[in-house]
Amino acid sequence: MIAFDIDDKLDFGHLPPAVDHLLQQGVAAHFTHPALAENAFIAALALAPDALPAHRCLVKHYNRCRQFDNALMAAQRWVSAAARQAGLPDDWQLWQTAPGSALAALKGLAFIHLRNGQPAMAEAAISRVLAMDPEDGVGGTVIAALIEDTLLAA
Repeated sequence: MIAFDIDDKLDFGHLPPAVDHLLQQGVAAHFTHPALAENAFIAALALAPDALPAHRCLVKHYNRCRQFDNALMAAQRWVSAAARQAGLPDDWQLWQTAPGSALAALKGLAFIHLRNGQPAMAEAAISRVLAMDPEDGVGGTVIAALIEDTLLAA
Protein backbone atom coordinates (compact mmCIF):
# COMPACT_ATOMS: atom_id res chain seq x y z
CA MET A 1 0.00 0.00 0.00
CA ILE A 2 1.31 3.43 -0.94
CA ALA A 3 0.76 6.20 1.58
CA PHE A 4 -0.34 9.61 0.40
CA ASP A 5 -0.57 12.89 2.22
CA ILE A 6 -4.13 14.16 2.71
CA ASP A 7 -2.95 17.56 1.38
CA ASP A 8 -1.76 15.91 -1.85
CA LYS A 9 -5.11 14.35 -2.68
CA LEU A 10 -6.56 15.18 -6.06
CA ASP A 11 -10.18 16.25 -6.34
CA PHE A 12 -11.83 13.72 -8.62
CA GLY A 13 -15.29 15.07 -7.90
CA HIS A 14 -18.17 13.14 -6.42
CA LEU A 15 -17.13 9.48 -6.34
CA PRO A 16 -17.78 6.63 -3.93
CA PRO A 17 -15.10 6.80 -1.20
CA ALA A 18 -13.61 3.41 -2.15
CA VAL A 19 -13.21 4.51 -5.77
CA ASP A 20 -11.66 7.83 -4.76
CA HIS A 21 -9.26 6.01 -2.44
CA LEU A 22 -8.15 3.66 -5.23
CA LEU A 23 -7.58 6.59 -7.58
CA GLN A 24 -5.55 8.42 -4.92
CA GLN A 25 -3.49 5.27 -4.37
CA GLY A 26 -2.93 4.86 -8.11
CA VAL A 27 -1.81 8.44 -8.55
CA ALA A 28 0.53 8.19 -5.57
CA ALA A 29 2.03 4.94 -6.92
CA HIS A 30 2.30 5.87 -10.58
CA PHE A 31 5.95 6.90 -10.79
CA THR A 32 7.40 4.46 -8.28
CA HIS A 33 5.12 1.43 -8.60
CA PRO A 34 3.47 1.45 -12.06
CA ALA A 35 1.97 -2.04 -11.71
CA LEU A 36 0.34 -1.08 -8.42
CA ALA A 37 -1.01 2.10 -10.03
CA GLU A 38 -2.46 0.18 -12.95
CA ASN A 39 -4.09 -2.32 -10.59
CA ALA A 40 -5.60 0.49 -8.51
CA PHE A 41 -7.09 2.18 -11.59
CA ILE A 42 -8.48 -1.12 -12.89
CA ALA A 43 -9.93 -1.93 -9.46
CA ALA A 44 -11.59 1.51 -9.35
CA LEU A 45 -13.19 0.81 -12.73
CA ALA A 46 -14.36 -2.60 -11.53
CA LEU A 47 -16.17 -0.87 -8.66
CA ALA A 48 -17.54 1.99 -10.80
CA PRO A 49 -17.35 1.24 -14.54
CA ASP A 50 -18.75 4.65 -15.49
CA ALA A 51 -16.46 6.69 -13.21
CA LEU A 52 -14.95 9.00 -15.82
CA PRO A 53 -12.01 10.08 -13.62
CA ALA A 54 -10.98 6.42 -13.30
CA HIS A 55 -10.99 6.06 -17.09
CA ARG A 56 -8.94 9.24 -17.42
CA CYS A 57 -6.39 8.03 -14.86
CA LEU A 58 -5.96 4.69 -16.63
CA VAL A 59 -5.51 6.37 -20.03
CA LYS A 60 -2.95 8.80 -18.61
CA HIS A 61 -1.15 5.94 -16.86
CA TYR A 62 -0.83 3.89 -20.03
CA ASN A 63 0.27 6.95 -21.98
CA ARG A 64 2.99 7.80 -19.44
CA CYS A 65 4.15 4.18 -19.49
CA ARG A 66 4.24 4.35 -23.30
CA GLN A 67 1.73 1.48 -23.56
CA PHE A 68 -0.11 3.10 -26.44
CA ASP A 69 -2.19 0.08 -27.50
CA ASN A 70 -3.49 -0.26 -23.94
CA ALA A 71 -4.01 3.50 -23.80
CA LEU A 72 -6.06 3.38 -26.99
CA MET A 73 -8.35 0.65 -25.66
CA ALA A 74 -8.73 2.52 -22.38
CA ALA A 75 -9.48 5.80 -24.20
CA GLN A 76 -12.13 4.10 -26.31
CA ARG A 77 -13.78 2.77 -23.13
CA TRP A 78 -13.56 6.28 -21.63
CA VAL A 79 -15.39 7.75 -24.63
CA SER A 80 -18.02 4.98 -24.44
CA ALA A 81 -18.61 5.61 -20.73
CA ALA A 82 -18.89 9.36 -21.30
CA ALA A 83 -21.32 8.80 -24.17
CA ARG A 84 -23.50 6.51 -22.01
CA GLN A 85 -23.60 9.08 -19.22
CA ALA A 86 -24.56 11.86 -21.63
CA GLY A 87 -27.10 9.78 -23.55
CA LEU A 88 -25.08 10.14 -26.75
CA PRO A 89 -24.69 7.64 -29.58
CA ASP A 90 -21.87 5.12 -29.19
CA ASP A 91 -20.32 6.48 -32.38
CA TRP A 92 -18.76 9.86 -31.52
CA GLN A 93 -18.88 10.82 -35.19
CA LEU A 94 -22.66 11.14 -34.78
CA TRP A 95 -22.42 13.57 -31.86
CA GLN A 96 -23.90 16.97 -32.65
CA THR A 97 -23.40 18.39 -29.19
CA ALA A 98 -21.82 16.96 -26.07
CA PRO A 99 -21.09 17.97 -22.48
CA GLY A 100 -17.57 18.82 -21.41
CA SER A 101 -17.02 15.39 -19.89
CA ALA A 102 -17.64 13.68 -23.24
CA LEU A 103 -15.57 16.28 -25.10
CA ALA A 104 -12.68 15.72 -22.68
CA ALA A 105 -12.85 11.97 -23.29
CA LEU A 106 -12.89 12.49 -27.06
CA LYS A 107 -9.95 14.89 -26.76
CA GLY A 108 -8.11 12.19 -24.81
CA LEU A 109 -8.88 9.67 -27.54
CA ALA A 110 -7.54 12.07 -30.18
CA PHE A 111 -4.31 12.49 -28.23
CA ILE A 112 -3.87 8.73 -27.82
CA HIS A 113 -4.51 8.16 -31.53
CA LEU A 114 -1.72 10.65 -32.20
CA ARG A 115 0.62 8.95 -29.72
CA ASN A 116 -0.29 5.59 -31.27
CA GLY A 117 0.86 6.75 -34.72
CA GLN A 118 -2.63 7.38 -36.12
CA PRO A 119 -2.66 11.12 -36.94
CA ALA A 120 -5.62 10.87 -39.34
CA MET A 121 -7.78 9.30 -36.61
CA ALA A 122 -6.52 11.91 -34.16
CA GLU A 123 -7.39 14.69 -36.55
CA ALA A 124 -10.91 13.32 -37.11
CA ALA A 125 -11.58 13.10 -33.38
CA ILE A 126 -10.17 16.52 -32.50
CA SER A 127 -12.04 18.13 -35.40
CA ARG A 128 -15.26 16.82 -33.87
CA VAL A 129 -14.25 18.24 -30.47
CA LEU A 130 -13.47 21.65 -31.97
CA ALA A 131 -16.77 21.70 -33.88
CA MET A 132 -18.72 21.10 -30.66
CA ASP A 133 -16.54 23.32 -28.48
CA PRO A 134 -15.86 26.54 -30.41
CA GLU A 135 -14.91 28.34 -27.18
CA ASP A 136 -12.17 25.72 -26.61
CA GLY A 137 -13.38 24.94 -23.11
CA VAL A 138 -11.66 21.53 -23.04
CA GLY A 139 -8.47 22.68 -24.74
CA GLY A 140 -8.86 20.87 -28.03
CA THR A 141 -6.71 23.43 -29.82
CA VAL A 142 -3.66 22.15 -27.95
CA ILE A 143 -4.14 18.68 -29.41
CA ALA A 144 -4.97 20.16 -32.83
CA ALA A 145 -1.63 22.00 -32.78
CA LEU A 146 0.23 18.81 -31.87
CA ILE A 147 -1.49 16.99 -34.72
CA GLU A 148 -0.63 19.79 -37.15
CA ASP A 149 3.01 19.71 -36.04
CA THR A 150 3.10 15.94 -36.52
CA LEU A 151 1.57 16.14 -39.99
CA LEU A 152 3.96 18.94 -41.03
CA ALA A 153 6.95 16.95 -39.81
CA ALA A 154 5.92 13.86 -41.79
